Amino acid sequence: MILKTIKISNKLCLIGIIVFCLFQNHSVSASREPLIRVLISKNRNLRIRSDKSIPLIIKGQKFSNKKIKGLTVKKENNTTSLFFDKNKQKIYDLKNKVKLVVKSSDGRGIWVGQKRYSGILNLLVLESEILVINILGIEKYLSSVVGSEMPAKWPLEALKAQAIASRTYALKQKGNQIYDIDSTQKNQVYNGLESRTYKTIRAVRSTRSLVLTYKNKLINALFHSSSGGMTENSQDVWKNEYPYLSSVRDFDRNNPKLQWKKKFSSGELQKLFPEIGGIKKIEILNITNTGRVKNVQIFGKYGSDQISGVDIRKRMNLKSTFMRFKFIEDKKYISDNDNSNNPIEKTLIVFGRGSGHGVGMSQWGARYMASKGQKADRILKHFYKGVGIKPFSKNYL
Repeated sequence: MILKTIKISNKLCLIGIIVFCLFQNHSVSASREPLIRVLISKNRNLRIRSDKSIPLIIKGQKFSNKKIKGLTVKKENNTTSLFFDKNKQKIYDLKNKVKLVVKSSDGRGIWVGQKRYSGILNLLVLESEILVINILGIEKYLSSVVGSEMPAKWPLEALKAQAIASRTYALKQKGNQIYDIDSTQKNQVYNGLESRTYKTIRAVRSTRSLVLTYKNKLINALFHSSSGGMTENSQDVWKNEYPYLSSVRDFDRNNPKLQWKKKFSSGELQKLFPEIGGIKKIEILNITNTGRVKNVQIFGKYGSDQISGVDIRKRMNLKSTFMRFKFIEDKKYISDNDNSNNPIEKTLIVFGRGSGHGVGMSQWGARYMASKGQKADRILKHFYKGVGIKPFSKNYL
């Protein structure tokens, strides 16, 4: 009986040791989670407040862990002023390059304008504007990014592919002195707690730490909405050529962004291209193997100019460089001016396919593949050629 008791005791002890070790490993893993600094606001007027009764804590130039309900910062001329909700009459002047830190223990986050954010906020006063940088663990950041970049109702495997691509992209960006990444389409969209759902959290947790590598380095994990049938080679959009960002077949059919068109009046073209007096004619000089425009020659009232497909897309706010141009006579203008000597005005119609730069993973393509039973790793390895999928290590930077 004594021997049996000892054996049971030893087993319980062993179980306890295993549980302790697992807990310790989990704690170490959590503590090693990379932090990311996200630029969430760049403005001259700023409003920050707590969600409800739990106060915010502000620390900085004139404040040492001061509890507040909310604050307002305004920049007028060369002066930056701050006041708190409970005492709006007392105004603090903030000098240039002053940094304030705002944090909260409330899981509902901190309101910045119309969005809520978890983690810590850094406020930096510059000469022309006020920056707000959200500092938080990358996994919590991603649970919002996935829902900001891709509809949460999409198949889970597509969301998991987005999580791995976005994690890789974000970690690749780290290193700026003030912040690591922008919260807009300039980098990848991040809407704070507003875009987190059970499904996006699940997609992030089930892919925790996984990143895309090529020759043991993080890849430049670019992605876009829809390619229009074929993704593009990186070198045909930008100067750099990446072997893993080569053109592949897309599966983005049956999506609302597959085909589009946009009209421009003569007056709109004059405003967009004032240096040549608008556009009367466009000649496509060359295209990529997938059909996207590389360069065009534009002709206006005062001369002509050569411009890249990337630049004309940006200036005209077009969905992609997979585009073609057609001028048509403005019938309304003709009917209103039949008896005049004015020249007939023409409207430019731009026809296009897809949405985004077309390089890397197509989100609509990922959705289709996931709907057909493909797993996240298969989706990613289709769009990024020759890559590995591994837990993140600082050696990959």
